[in-house]
Amino acid sequence: MNTNVRYTVLALIVTAIVLILVHAFSNPLLYNIENDTVSTLFHDNVEVLQYQSLNSTTDILPQLQDMIDFSGPISLNIQIDDAADAQRDLDSFEKSQFSLKNLIVTLDMNQSEIQELETNTEQQKEILDSLLNTSVTLDSLQTLEIQYRDQNNNDMLTTIRLQGDAIRKRVEGLSDRYRNSTEKIATIATKFGLDPSKNLASEDTVDNITRSIEKPEATARIAVNTTLIPGEERISLFLRPDSGEYRDLIELMGLSLTLKGNTTFRAVNQTITLYLDDYPVSSTKTDAFGYYDVKLPIGRITAGNHTAYSRSPDARSADKTLTVIAVDSATNLTLDKPDIDGNVNCTGTVLANYPVASAPVQITWDQSHVIVTTTNAKGEFMETIHLPPGRHTLIADFSGDGFPINPSESDPATVDITFIRGVQMDYGLIALVISGIIIFLLFIGTAIYYLRRMGPRTLPSPVTSRDPDFPDETGRLQTVQVPGQKTPADDSLNSGKETIIAYYTRLLRVLGLSAASRKIYQEFAERIARDHRIKRHKSLTAREMSRNCKGKPYCGAFARFVSAYEQIRYGGHVSVRDQAVFETAIDSTEEQMRSEEH
Repeated sequence: MNTNVRYTVLALIVTAIVLILVHAFSNPLLYNIENDTVSTLFHDNVEVLQYQSLNSTTDILPQLQDMIDFSGPISLNIQIDDAADAQRDLDSFEKSQFSLKNLIVTLDMNQSEIQELETNTEQQKEILDSLLNTSVTLDSLQTLEIQYRDQNNNDMLTTIRLQGDAIRKRVEGLSDRYRNSTEKIATIATKFGLDPSKNLASEDTVDNITRSIEKPEATARIAVNTTLIPGEERISLFLRPDSGEYRDLIELMGLSLTLKGNTTFRAVNQTITLYLDDYPVSSTKTDAFGYYDVKLPIGRITAGNHTAYSRSPDARSADKTLTVIAVDSATNLTLDKPDIDGNVNCTGTVLANYPVASAPVQITWDQSHVIVTTTNAKGEFMETIHLPPGRHTLIADFSGDGFPINPSESDPATVDITFIRGVQMDYGLIALVISGIIIFLLFIGTAIYYLRRMGPRTLPSPVTSRDPDFPDETGRLQTVQVPGQKTPADDSLNSGKETIIAYYTRLLRVLGLSAASRKIYQEFAERIARDHRIKRHKSLTAREMSRNCKGKPYCGAFARFVSAYEQIRYGGHVSVRDQAVFETAIDSTEEQMRSEEH
């Protein structure tokens, strides 16, 4: 395909693509309701959609009624301590609710009031489940309390009562949450024509249950403790757990008692101070039952065993042992890019099983300069360091002193400070500029090489407009004069006056054997090309010309001539015998050609 045609086709393709893109951007509408030919019942009457939604809601109304009625019998069973029936009703409630959830997803009601109704009933179920578990647990603790009272085991009695107090605190606010859910359920149920009476009745039942759990009947008197001296106060202390790691919570709780006459009383609103290794760590007051309870995290304290005890103004508890277990740590360091003045922002973290707060971190650069900083509450630290020009290595180190944490240090971090102050080195930009220069130089070099290789060429032009590959009227092939080529005036054959062998002898004296043989071959080749109508015979080798010569008497002699000619031209050393064979082949070929003419 012609080059111009190829470029024209490419231009047409590019133009077509541009026109298509312009049309697409000028008219981006993908859907037009006027062009929508799909017609259904819902397209003809949109009221059908609302009717369909109403039918879907109506289909599940019986299941909704059953679900909102569940809370009534469940709350009653909890109140009368019938745990088995309450648990059975809760299991049925859960199955019904699971079925309703699937139906809501199937009918695509995730944003509807039915979904809100299901959410509030789920909250009611969670509250009832919590109240049931709390009641069962308190009943078990009450049984244990009676057992330990009979055994006069005051330590275990204190533990049991502390556990009961902690459990009672869990029900705080449950009654208000249940009331809010009930009100929402009643509003939605009324809108759909459902009866919320059983659900509303459960609200009062839940209030009674929570009050009985939060404020049980209690007395300020307990059995006489004969180990107490009248007028003396006694404090107990329990640790739960009695061992832990960094940031673990340790609960310190106990009971303060005093004996007045023959009656043991609980010390109410008594100030209690907690000590760890003879150092006060917290202060609290006893409640209406004489209990105190404090939760302390393990913080800046060494690993190992520590002594804990509690004190009131007039008493001291027995010593308890707290075991602190050491954990491993990890310190990391990150360096920001230095500014133009050589300031580097150093950031990092110190982590153990939790982030280590208020931990001293030592930043060392070039093993000779030290800067100390401290982590924040998230275990993070940040420090700005001024560095001189050059390359520097920095390491962050956490020693772990005073913490139940093993020491650690960061990996070395390096930073380069430029010697030219006020100039910020951007190595990425430098690499980009160098790459651009290399690409530009490669482009220039390739262009120069291409232009030199494709420089102006002088093409041969024929003397006449005739085809130079065919003989003229005289029977000789037309000659083409190449500009700049010098041809001796006496190196051409004088046709009709000079034989081939005489022409060869003359050339041999002037040009030598090789050049003379070439001239003779060209004369024979022109004769054969004319007789056989061979185009562009000059592009053929001597052997190819010999194979193309057929049906003429001189073809055999010409084949022998070609063999001798190749020996003269390409055989290297030419002997006298080779020259004699070549001259004999010339004479034989010329003779055969002359006989052909006659």
